[in-house]
Amino acid sequence: MQNQTGNLSTTVPAQPSTSELCQEYTYAIFYGAGMPLYAIVAILIISLFERRRYKSDVCYGKPGLPLPINFLDGTSNSVANAAAFGCTLQHLIVYLFYTELSVDRWLIGSVLFLLTFLAALVFYPIFACLNSSSRVMGSLIGFIYTILLTSVLFARSYICAALGWYWALYAVTLVSEIYILILFVYRFFTAIFKKSRFHKDHLVKIDQVLHVKTLLVAPKSNIEKSDIRQRLVSYSENVLAEAKLCCLHKSLYRCTTRTLAINTIVLLLFYYNFLVMIYLGEKIESSLSRLEAAFVSSRSINVSKHIAIFTDVIRASWMIGNILSAVYLITNMVLIYRSQRQHLMRRWRGDKSFIPSQCKLDHSEMLVKNLMYAGHQVSYLFGGYLLFQTVVIAFCLLLSYFCILPIMKKVPPEFLIPLEFVLPSVIFLFVLRFILRFTSSRVFLQNHYLSSDNGNHWEKALALDNRRVYQNLSFFLFFYYILTGFYRCTFRVLTSICINTFHIARMDKSLLIPGFERFDFGYMTYLGFLEVELHQCHPVVVVCCDLLMKSVNHLSSKPETSLESPMDAYKRNIMSKMYTRKVRNKWQKMKTLILNQNLCNESKSNVSVQQPRQAKLTL
Repeated sequence: MQNQTGNLSTTVPAQPSTSELCQEYTYAIFYGAGMPLYAIVAILIISLFERRRYKSDVCYGKPGLPLPINFLDGTSNSVANAAAFGCTLQHLIVYLFYTELSVDRWLIGSVLFLLTFLAALVFYPIFACLNSSSRVMGSLIGFIYTILLTSVLFARSYICAALGWYWALYAVTLVSEIYILILFVYRFFTAIFKKSRFHKDHLVKIDQVLHVKTLLVAPKSNIEKSDIRQRLVSYSENVLAEAKLCCLHKSLYRCTTRTLAINTIVLLLFYYNFLVMIYLGEKIESSLSRLEAAFVSSRSINVSKHIAIFTDVIRASWMIGNILSAVYLITNMVLIYRSQRQHLMRRWRGDKSFIPSQCKLDHSEMLVKNLMYAGHQVSYLFGGYLLFQTVVIAFCLLLSYFCILPIMKKVPPEFLIPLEFVLPSVIFLFVLRFILRFTSSRVFLQNHYLSSDNGNHWEKALALDNRRVYQNLSFFLFFYYILTGFYRCTFRVLTSICINTFHIARMDKSLLIPGFERFDFGYMTYLGFLEVELHQCHPVVVVCCDLLMKSVNHLSSKPETSLESPMDAYKRNIMSKMYTRKVRNKWQKMKTLILNQNLCNESKSNVSVQQPRQAKLTL
């Protein structure tokens, strides 16, 4: 029997373990030819229902290149695209945190590019179907592909025997996939029953047209309101107007698809980090509790007491760090959106005073920076969030052990020595500064009063009195300020670290001193993005191009003209005839009136300039 058993054990192959099966399945999905092959097939099918503009007379203009997402000036399907980015969470996590690259160090950059390309290829059909011009086939193909992707990822989670916190993470992806499936079903049935027409992309949008119309209206006279009540009312109205400019508000300044995509990816990574922090917190707390029990069993009561105190400090610091870092992340998202919108509006008006003079880019470099902006903004936000969280936790630990716990007498009083050494010196510095400022205003300044720079109050002129006393005081304080300069230097470094830590997530502000902004790659990327947005999405330019193309298409019998259509001699001749002498004269007259404001009163046709002047005269 023993020999037969031994023979059986050698002939029957061993069953693969769960970890090996999980590893093989994961490799097949994320790194093999599994989902990328299905994605290529889906992309080829979608391209058969898209029209191309290059040689559109060949094969009825098909196949064409699908449009996955409009990062330039897109505002349609913003919520659907954000939900599609929610489906990418697992792939992002696997490629960012669980990929072990066993390749030569010289090939790491190329392998990372290949992995991110595979991730983009896997989810390309979902975005292409959401933005497809064919609602029927786009919805059908998108529904089938999303079902396939959902089943594959769900099977991986089941085979790998994922933990509880991992299922909480996968719930976000599952909710996003369910929303997209419902959206595809809704679009499919509405397209079949002809309740919705095919969407045709226009160059100009209605909000851009409304913006240009408001620019052509005569400006209102701005009367300064001296009443406090009126100021409060106007300030409240401005705050409400700012609040209305949210993601779903139908205005020109609402969040674009790019902004929603950036915020969605960052929030998903924040959610993942929050779950990981909870998981690690439980592990650390259980390890410390076991260590405390071990010292209690060995009758080391003093050590176990300090471990219990350290556990409480870690728990409190962990909680405060998570809360403040979440506030930091949301605040930076709002500030970045607000600053970006204000900078774009200033560039629309031709104001570039906020851009340093040495930060110049050529056009090709601007396009490259614009390609970098969205991905870099995600990295900057998430990296700044992690750094801020680490700094807050470290600061809470230092504050607890060097200030709070020694005062509560839960740790030895030796921990209070740094505070006892630094705090009195800092207080003395501020008291001395106040005394010197009070003495300077009473003793060293003459009694000649001038209006301050802001005009709100009167102050003494900068005329010295008692010069010998001032020179003696300067001599005695010279040696003292050499010593206190070290405190000031340390305080300067800490202040710059705190400010840069808060602004490290923002690409719209340079972290370097004036004159060296061009070495801040994040800030230069933001400037390149700003210039591309200015030239490609300016409302006045877009409306003007749309009017010109409509005029050409109205006069021409050939196919419709678009921005990508080649300009032949016939169309160029038609466009040149549109600029008549009357139009040129009106343009020259307007330019003359702008350059010579004194002629506006004598111009009978310039009503928009006369109305504000008449309003000022009546006041």
